[in-house]
Amino acid sequence: MAASSSGGPSKPQINKMITEEYPKMDGVQAWLLQKSSGGQGRRKLVAIPPDVNGYTGRLIRNVSSAGKTLLYVVPLQQDLDLTPLPSDAAEFQTMPKASCQVCKESMPLHILALHVNNCVKSQSTEEEDETDVQLLSVMNSPSFCREPLDMKQDMKECPICLCCFPVNEIAQHASLCGERPEDTSTHMTDVYVSTDSECSVPSNRTDPLTDLVSEADVLQWLSSQVDTSKDFRICITRNDLVQRGFIQWQRQKKGSPVNKLHVTFIGEAGIDTGALSKEFLTEMMHGIETRLFEGSGKKGKSPVYSISDLENSFYRTAGEVFSVSLAQGGPPPCFLRSWCYQFLATGNFDALKLTKDDVDDTEYRSLIEKVEVADNLTDLTEDIVSCGYTGLVKLDKRDSIIRSFVVHATVHLTPMLQQIRTGMKIYNLLEVIGRHESLCSNLFVPRDENDDTAPDADYLMSILEPELSERGSPRHAKENAIINFFQDFLENLESSDQDKDKKSCEYGIQDLQDQDQEEHWSSKHQPPRMSVPAIMQWLTGQRHKPCLPSERANFKIHVRFEHQCKDTMPEHYICYPLVSACTNTIFFPVAHMNSYTEFTEVMTTAVTMGRDFSRV
Repeated sequence: MAASSSGGPSKPQINKMITEEYPKMDGVQAWLLQKSSGGQGRRKLVAIPPDVNGYTGRLIRNVSSAGKTLLYVVPLQQDLDLTPLPSDAAEFQTMPKASCQVCKESMPLHILALHVNNCVKSQSTEEEDETDVQLLSVMNSPSFCREPLDMKQDMKECPICLCCFPVNEIAQHASLCGERPEDTSTHMTDVYVSTDSECSVPSNRTDPLTDLVSEADVLQWLSSQVDTSKDFRICITRNDLVQRGFIQWQRQKKGSPVNKLHVTFIGEAGIDTGALSKEFLTEMMHGIETRLFEGSGKKGKSPVYSISDLENSFYRTAGEVFSVSLAQGGPPPCFLRSWCYQFLATGNFDALKLTKDDVDDTEYRSLIEKVEVADNLTDLTEDIVSCGYTGLVKLDKRDSIIRSFVVHATVHLTPMLQQIRTGMKIYNLLEVIGRHESLCSNLFVPRDENDDTAPDADYLMSILEPELSERGSPRHAKENAIINFFQDFLENLESSDQDKDKKSCEYGIQDLQDQDQEEHWSSKHQPPRMSVPAIMQWLTGQRHKPCLPSERANFKIHVRFEHQCKDTMPEHYICYPLVSACTNTIFFPVAHMNSYTEFTEVMTTAVTMGRDFSRV
């Protein structure tokens, strides 16, 4: 209800408004307003004490945050009549109505949705006998007799029984074909099965997997395989998210990964409408990459040889996460070595073309380097033999020895890859990549240096949709300044990422990777490293560009500006940006971002300390 700035409606006016809006409140003498507080699905209603003059428009406006908070009217010492209202009740007079096509009764739309099921069910019961009579009469009609057909007629094939019928009879036949008795199928087939020359319609049914011609087709088909009849619910804390994610993923009994993923972060008020699931999949994919895989990342990574993770079926869970992430809008697992992807697609190790560059294990890489530069292999004989090489240990056999290292270093990873293949059977993803290996390659294997799938500063700025004040006003100037601060902030983060890439070349990629993994696992709840993808995840719940072209075209980040924080809260001294990841919206506190230095300090604190979904 609206309240004017001069004080708003008085108590009697509010009573009248509530009675007019909710007629069942007529006669209720005492009631209180209450609002919800807390979260995690256990919200408690807190009573709002009235002023000395009762509830006024000004009071309601203040406690509801200008209408943004839902208020509840709770009667005292009286119970409301909860009997469902008839369709012609006064409460429904202003609601849109429609007529039932069966009984022709007019009613509000929300009642019609419930009425249709009962009405259609009763109608179908009454017509059961009539349907049986019609079926028998059609089955014995001249169209189904054994008289020879005139082949000069235009023929069409029934998509159910694959038999050919004249054009003027195919509609009647198809409407009853799937319901005919089993003992009549032979009779009909004998009469209407025709040769290709008699019927030009192909007899083979269409396989939907043969129509996939692009990555977008693959992702669209996978998304259509999600079973939305139930939810696959994951309740988890952010502490040790990846390890707990593996465990909770495997413990779910009421749903399975084939269902729609629904994530709840324990201790947070966020409700999953898509953003929480994408953030969970993003964190899980990053954790799988850093924990279960090793390598430089430029040309992909290989599985870590971990018997404990294999016995815990974590690799199978990783395969399931791959499938769910691709089908439900998460990031693609594009960090695999090419040979790993080929094995996942074919399951055939013998067909792989392996080189020494495909070895990511530091121990085996070190052995290969020693053999390449050694003048005498005597000291390396024990290591060479332990890798399965049974030939002569001589310098002229150097290539064969290195080949044995490569095969040994990769073949003992096949149990991990085989377990991933088992997990990827969800949504028939394994069959899809087996039949379209080259088409799906970019979803699993890193692309070249010109890859544009990772978000950068230019991409983030291109999808901003700011709501600016009137051009030429002081507010418009401040808002433009903040947009410029944000762009400079992103570009500086991008420059620091490039400096880190240079550092990786100077100190060695493996050393830097070990350092990253140590940082990632040393703390159970460590703030993320500031980067452009991290900013995008903070804003939207995902750190990757949408994979489907249709989603990418509509993917926007809405920017709003808060100019009145000091008017509404005079005593405060700092505000932070407010983000709604579900709607991809950010509110910048203009009064606390007067310079780039202030902007950087506020944004850095907000991103590193404000990852939780603490508001609804």
